[in-house]
Order: sequence, then C-alpha cells, then structure tokens
Amino acid sequence: MSLHAVDTRARNFVSGAQEFALLLGAGVLGLKDLWHFRRQVGDSMVSFGSAASLLVIISGLFLGLVLALEWGTKLEPFGAKLLMGRVVAVAVIREIGPIITGLMVAGRTGAKMAAEIGSMQVTDQVDALRAMGINPVSRLVMPRQVASTITMFPLTLLADGAAILGGWIVAILWLNIPSHFFWSSALDSLSFKDLTVGYVKPFVFGYMIASISAFTGMSTRGGSSGVGDSATRAVMYSSLSILVVDFILGKLVLAVFG
Repeated sequence: MSLHAVDTRARNFVSGAQEFALLLGAGVLGLKDLWHFRRQVGDSMVSFGSAASLLVIISGLFLGLVLALEWGTKLEPFGAKLLMGRVVAVAVIREIGPIITGLMVAGRTGAKMAAEIGSMQVTDQVDALRAMGINPVSRLVMPRQVASTITMFPLTLLADGAAILGGWIVAILWLNIPSHFFWSSALDSLSFKDLTVGYVKPFVFGYMIASISAFTGMSTRGGSSGVGDSATRAVMYSSLSILVVDFILGKLVLAVFG
C-alpha cells in the first residue's frame, strides 16, 4: 500500500470520526424536541421490539442449552455439576444476554435503520426536511436513538430468561440435577455487581447501535447500491463496537468493584 493511500485512509477516518462526533452531539441537542417527536419514538420502539423479540428469545434459548450442555459435561467429572445454575446465571446475566441481544439487534434492527435513513438520503428526502426547516437529526436520528436505547433493556431480559430456561432444561433432562438445586444456585450466586453490569450494558449497546446505524444511513451515497453498502457497514461496525465496548466496560467494572 502506497503512502498516499495510507494518508487518504487516515484522512477519511479522521473526517468520519469528526462527523460521527457531530452527529452524536446533534442527537443529544435534539433531545429538547423529544416530546414533539414522541410518536416517532413510540413507533420505533414498537418496530424494534416486535422485530427482534422472537429472534432474541430463540438465540438466547439455544445459547443457554449449549452453555449448560458444554459446562455440564466439563463439571460432571469433578462432581461439581450442582454448580450449573451458578455458571449459567452469572455468564448469562453478565455477558451472554447483553452480547447476544446486541448482536441480534445490530443484525436485524441496525441494518433496517441504516437502510431506511439511507433510502431517504439518496432520494433527497433528508434535504427536503432541511428545506422545510426540520432538523433531520432531531426527526430521524434522535427518536431512533431513544427507542433503541430503551428497547434493548426488555429485549435483554427476554434473552436472559430464555438462556437461563435453556440451562435449566439441560440441567434436569441431561445432567439429572434437581430443579430446586439449579434455581437456588442460580439465584444465590447473583450479586449486585452482576446485575449492575448486565443491565447497564443494554442501554449502552442500544445507543451505539442506533447511533452507528443512523450515521451510516446519513452518509449513504450512490443510489440503491449505496443503501445496501450502508446496511452492511451498519451491521459490521455495530457488532464490532459491541464487542470492543463490552471489553472496556468489563475492565471498568474490575477497576471499580475489584
């Protein structure tokens, strides 16, 4: 790769980062119009939640089944399979539930969001909003940010419940663990730190997914082909950011709680 190509990519990255930061700032400023666009927020919440709920439940259920089956067979030789409830509950609440929900929402809702805004961008509907004196960020981006941030929490609860249910099914059917042992171990093992970590992440992930998807949508160029590219970038960048931020939040939790 030539030095000129490296310089061009670096400039494009810095320019994109600046534009993304400006979009985030405009979204925060747009919160003053939240009540005015409350209908758009409500419609987005219904759309996001109904579209992703079944996918999240199925994904969580099968991840719980796999987690319990794998760890159960590893713990059984050591006579520690009664700890299965603790392993499943802590892993699901702290990591698996938020991450699988974030990835599923990024793949389903993030792509849809980027495609919707991208289609409006390439058909000059965004410019039409500006011509009518309507801030496109307040009208298109901010409601989706709010809706995604709020909706991620109940979706994560669904994923957590489905995953723990999957672990319970494996525990009683294949590992022969009494049901009350599984549930008592699962509930007794959860601490305030686990719940805090597990239920702060969805809000952060939801905001990130909406912001990145909206940014790629607003940056769409090149007609229908550009819309497809924007949807692909939205899924890719949102999924990667979820994994990166999950690591950062994990390090912060260790620094704060020890």
